[in-house]
Parts: sequence; structure tokens; C-alpha cells
Amino acid sequence: MNGDEKMNKKVSKELKNLAGRLNIDEKEMTTKYNEIATTNGIDLDEDRQQLICLTLTRNYVRGRINANKNTGGNSGFGNNAVGFFFAVEPARDVMEWKRRDVTNKYRSDSSQALTDEIVAEVSLVDGKYEKTQVIKGEWNTKELPQLPSSAIEVGDDKWIVPIDPVKSWASGDVNKRYGKPLPAEEWRLRAHFIGSKEGEDWQYWSVQLKGDAANQFNTETFRLVHLYGIFNDERTAVYGIKNKTIASLTYNDLLDEEDERFYSNDVDMEDMLGSNMSEYVSDLMELESYHEQISTVQGLRLVVTDGIVSSMNLTVNEKTGNRVMWVEPVDANYGFEDEDIPESTPVWVPSHINIDFGVGSDVIIIGRTNQTQRKDADGVPTGELNPVTINLYGVYARIATGAVAEDVVLDNDEDIEFW
Repeated sequence: MNGDEKMNKKVSKELKNLAGRLNIDEKEMTTKYNEIATTNGIDLDEDRQQLICLTLTRNYVRGRINANKNTGGNSGFGNNAVGFFFAVEPARDVMEWKRRDVTNKYRSDSSQALTDEIVAEVSLVDGKYEKTQVIKGEWNTKELPQLPSSAIEVGDDKWIVPIDPVKSWASGDVNKRYGKPLPAEEWRLRAHFIGSKEGEDWQYWSVQLKGDAANQFNTETFRLVHLYGIFNDERTAVYGIKNKTIASLTYNDLLDEEDERFYSNDVDMEDMLGSNMSEYVSDLMELESYHEQISTVQGLRLVVTDGIVSSMNLTVNEKTGNRVMWVEPVDANYGFEDEDIPESTPVWVPSHINIDFGVGSDVIIIGRTNQTQRKDADGVPTGELNPVTINLYGVYARIATGAVAEDVVLDNDEDIEFW
């Protein structure tokens, strides 16, 4: 028996054992072995290369087993991935608009709002809370022991409570929350991730978090990280698992190289971004037409562009919580006439994004385009449009130059009343 046959037999035997540990069939394990070889450029015709691939396959199996332990042994419930976030949208309370909408409808026509089953009315009568609500078309009254946390005061000793009016879902399943109070707040966050799930090809994923996870998320962009969640291949989405996804977020550069999760391959994040998000790439000079085009598209509305930071003001706007920087095209051609000088594009920077570069930096910008109407001195829209701006979700400094702009606090000890 020659060496190749011995090696093939040894590999086959171990793959069978590894398949048993994962409760999968041997064919599936062999397929994974070959995928690992392809991903890592391993030549399986060479004996030593087979051993190297077998070692990597063992690491893969150990990682799967550990992941199952860390997630309560829910085999197949979730997946591990390695990659990087390149954009993070601000967490938002989806109930804020809902509460405002039902309040306006109630103030406009309280009887109709009740009939539409979007609110219940609560009054304090003789020290007791009395609820009036329409359920399945029938008016009902009931005494409550207390006000729910989502109650909105609309008058003296009177409140309304936003109600879930959906009787059943599109699937036909009954909505168990029908007729019950909607939560006082419901936080959601969407982050944009490029990564590899369980050693598969790198691709784009939309990461969806809600509740405490949405508020706790603070992972840096453009830094290799490991995460665990529920992956939906059809929707290219990752859904957070309560108490698990946030806890799983681990930066690759903080892992020991001996750690089974450590990813040793080089990752060109700019190249990954360009290849996976090519349909969202726009030149700053073409931003106006790009905005018009993408505004008519359903679904994801991102823009990926680049430029040079020409100015910045990192003083937080008290009304919006934003800061602002201005970016101009990398290859802008300047003439001697005023009309030859292109306008810099305002980029609104939310509080969760750290700016660690200064004016003159060459940056990649990821965000969402926005365009508002001009208003006259009285605040009335004129019908003309302002230039397109960008709401920033992520930024990558190719070349970071200059000092970061900082707020300046003046020393007011000096008497300058005479000025």
C-alpha cells in the first residue's frame, strides 16, 4: 500500500469520526473538508497539505461544538461568522412615531380612533382607572388596577393607550397581541456587515437587533470581529439572539493566535466593500443623480462614496445631536472662476460614530443621501431643493491627516466688558 492510499484512508477515517461529533453524514463532512482546502489554497494531492487541511477541519469542528455549548446546545439554531461592520444606523424607537400618530388621530377624532381599535381610553373616576376599548367591533369597559407604562396623558385624569389592532398575520396565524397595549418603546438597530458564515464565501449581511441589544451595540466599523446570530440566507439578514449575539461580539485582534476562532488570513476591507456593495457606489460629482435614482428604489438605500475632508465642525447640534463635516471629490478640477469650484458635500455625523481624523483626510463614506426643500424667511417651502447631503453610517480613513477638530471652551475669567 503506498503513502497516498494510507493518507487517504486516514483522512477518510477521521472525517467520519468528525461527522459523528457534529451529527452530520460523512459526505457533508467531506464536502466541508474540500471547501476548507479551496478557501485556504491547499493542494490535496500532497500528503502534508492533506494533514494541514485536516487540522483546519478539526478546528472548524471544535468551533462548531464550542458554539453549540455557548448557545445552550441549540445545534443548527444559529451560526458563527467572521467579518467587519462597515456601517451602523442609529438606534431608533419605532414606537415614537406610532405614539405620535395615534395621539394626533385621537385628538382629531377620538370616537373614530377608538372605533379603529388603535387606542383605548382610560379615565380616573372616583380613584379608579376605567378603560373604554373597542374589541372586535364591540365597546367594552373594564376597571384597571393601574395605568400601563405606555399610557399617554391627553387631559385632566384622562389617558389613551396605543393598542395593537392587527387581528391576524398575512400567514393566517392569529396575532396573540391583538387588543393589547403596544410597548412604550421598541428600539431597533440595523448594522451592515460583510463576512463569512461558517467558512463560506464572504458576502453582505444586514444585521437586525432590537430591544436592549439595539441600545447596547457599540462595535467598531472596519475592524475584524466574530459574531453569532440567526442567518437568513434568502434575505441576507442576521437576526440577533437575546443575550447571545451581543455577548458573542469579539474583535479578532484581541484573540490569541492559538484561539480556534482566530482568523489569520489578510482581509482587504476596501476591496471587500467595493466588490460586495458595487451597486451602491457613487462618485461625489454624481451624487445628485444617484440620489434621484435610488430614491425610487424599494429596499436598501445606501451610498458608498469617497472624498477629501475639506472642513468639519464637531460641535454637537443640540436639536439633532449631529456634527458635520464637508467632503469634496478626490479628483475635483479647480478653475479660476467661482463656478469652476465644486461645492463640498455636507456629511451629518451622528453621536455614535467616532471621528479620529482631521481636515485633509482621504475617506470612504457610507450613509444615506438626503435632500430637503429650501424655505423662505418665514419657513415656507419655496419649491427649490437644497443640495444633496449624506447621513453618515460609517467612515473609513484611507489616509488620516490633520488634527481632529475639537470644541473650544473659552476662558471667561478675563474681564472683557470694555470691548
